[in-house]
Amino acid sequence: MNSYRQRSLNPAIRNGAQMRTQVDVEPFKIIVLLLLHIGLAYLMRTLTIVATVHGWAVLLVGVWIALTAKDERKVIPVVAYITGAEVLWRMTDAGVLWEFGKYATAAIMIISLLRRKKGLKNAALPILFILLFLPSIILTIDAFGLTEMTRELISFNLSGPLATGIYLLYFLQLEMDDQLVSKTVWNAVYPIIGILFLAFYSTVTATEIEFGSESVFRTSGGYGPNQVSAVLGLGALLLIMLSIQAGKRKGRLLGFFLALGLITQSFLTFSRGGIYNFVIALGGALLILALKGTRSFRGLMIVLIFALIVMFVVIPQIEQLTGGAFSARFTDMDLASREDLALADLNLFIKNPLIGIGPGMASFQRSFSQIIANHTEFTRILAEHGSLGALALLILVYYLIRAFFKAPGVFAKAWVVAFAFWAMVEMAHAAMRIVAIPLMLGLAVVTWKKDGEPSINH
Repeated sequence: MNSYRQRSLNPAIRNGAQMRTQVDVEPFKIIVLLLLHIGLAYLMRTLTIVATVHGWAVLLVGVWIALTAKDERKVIPVVAYITGAEVLWRMTDAGVLWEFGKYATAAIMIISLLRRKKGLKNAALPILFILLFLPSIILTIDAFGLTEMTRELISFNLSGPLATGIYLLYFLQLEMDDQLVSKTVWNAVYPIIGILFLAFYSTVTATEIEFGSESVFRTSGGYGPNQVSAVLGLGALLLIMLSIQAGKRKGRLLGFFLALGLITQSFLTFSRGGIYNFVIALGGALLILALKGTRSFRGLMIVLIFALIVMFVVIPQIEQLTGGAFSARFTDMDLASREDLALADLNLFIKNPLIGIGPGMASFQRSFSQIIANHTEFTRILAEHGSLGALALLILVYYLIRAFFKAPGVFAKAWVVAFAFWAMVEMAHAAMRIVAIPLMLGLAVVTWKKDGEPSINH
């Protein structure tokens, strides 16, 4: 009797029991939220008003958390959710701005920063990063005046870099631990599963799909395959990285099979960018894990099993479904004019080395017969912002390298590499169309908790 009372009164035992209960409940809660987002995505596609209300409601919740949360880290899962939902809003014609994801997350973080009682640390370079993009705006204004065209060019081309600067400033103030990583990943994945559902539903209900040498809108839910493929691949990357660390089998299996679904649908979009992002980012993370040998053996085995299933089950089925078009598409190394665009941008940089030619102006000043938007963010920055843009890129690279060497352990370093590689590859072939790039760069530079390797329990 006494021993029973001692056990029941022992705080450590009570806390341990509560933790086990919480961990056991967590997979069920995640599954429920995943199912809810599948239903929500269907409603958003059916009723545009639902998509619009969802977008503004998420912003209001984010602002409320930024205004009231005592722990500023609670903002991170919110901006992750907005990141996952951005393409979902676009593909369901939500009544929000095109760059809503970037502006919404930036506003939420700025509000949180303004409430910060502690002084900002490492603030000089992120602020300089933002300022370096501003002088060339005068060149776009000079070309088109204070018109709607000028506003659209500046918004489209500068929203990504400016959001990146705010993400850098915000995330450099914070410390990431294993629980926050897990919550952030799942918050991003919930709306991405909605995107997966819409793309899958569009695929299976199609009477006929023509697979050829181009991306396929039908298998992308009727929206841009590049963005859909990128976000699906990002969801798969985050879940595989989480599965590598997950301490519970249920958590690993759930993330593993969701990642398989996401990467399969990404293949079916016939947009290669999302797959390239996934493979390069995960490959970089695996290289870091391999350096630790036996400590990361489980993670390496998970990825090996994933790769074997994709190679010997998923790909053969897709190859058969597409009548051989799949292998032709994904072995074609044609850059779809991206190389020509990048070279033209570099030529503009050489001719205008100081502050470039102004945001959005490269599309008009190239020697091509048609106006084509930029695909490579690095060369766009050089062409349109000159040496100031080059300095901004150097600041970004400095922070990424610094973050890698500051990361306290092999798993933290693997996360940094996965975040950074995904963002940089996406920037290389799809500019900064989506807010996922600033988020990944922000997560890459965050400070990681130093008390041991993370052991995520979800």
